[in-house]
Amino acid sequence: MPHPIPPGAIAPTVLAQDVETLQVAEIYRNLPLGAGAALLGTILCVFVLAEEGLHARHVVWLGYGIIVAIFRFGLCWAYRDGAMAIDSHDWGRLAVFGNLLAGIQWGLLGTWLFPGEPGHLQNFVIMVITCYVGGSITAYAPLRWAHPALSVPAAVPSTVYIFFIDSGPHPVSGFMAFFFVGMVLFYAFRETEAVAERLRADTRIRQKLRDLEADARRMHEFPGPGPGARRY
Repeated sequence: MPHPIPPGAIAPTVLAQDVETLQVAEIYRNLPLGAGAALLGTILCVFVLAEEGLHARHVVWLGYGIIVAIFRFGLCWAYRDGAMAIDSHDWGRLAVFGNLLAGIQWGLLGTWLFPGEPGHLQNFVIMVITCYVGGSITAYAPLRWAHPALSVPAAVPSTVYIFFIDSGPHPVSGFMAFFFVGMVLFYAFRETEAVAERLRADTRIRQKLRDLEADARRMHEFPGPGPGARRY
């Protein structure tokens, strides 16, 4: 038998919908900066990797990065202007899909574009992937699958290629790299839950304030007898 909802409390389904709306709003506040940083990083990567000669794969990868950035910027514009009649859940799925495309882009950097000769270029590519995966936890934490959508396709194929394919298998280093990827995902999920809990508390507080304002309006419209009122 379901328990009755206490007076003034929010129904769990309503609370979940309100929190999801706030989570999606936070994602779209962070997305323009994330997409812009990714686009700038893409351009700089091509300039750095071109030290050994600009190849067709660099140009293709740059074009793909520009298309992904346009798609993500377009999502931000459409969300803010309400260009599509969809709910917060679908807006969140679109943001996750945009992050997935960005994650594939960084995964290609660590595999298809990974420099063949050991040296500073290989170190540079590893640094770029590590920074974009680790540095985006806070930006994409509001929505549960937003960060994994970027980090998994960016880090897992790169780890497999670098530690098991490129120069032969290095199982100890490779498994340690997978451990670090797992830790990044673990803390990303923890951060997501912390954000969700904060938003749940914020939603309850806002509801309490609305209830207090409604009570105050009712008291103003229908005032009770004053202290000097005559009794009969």
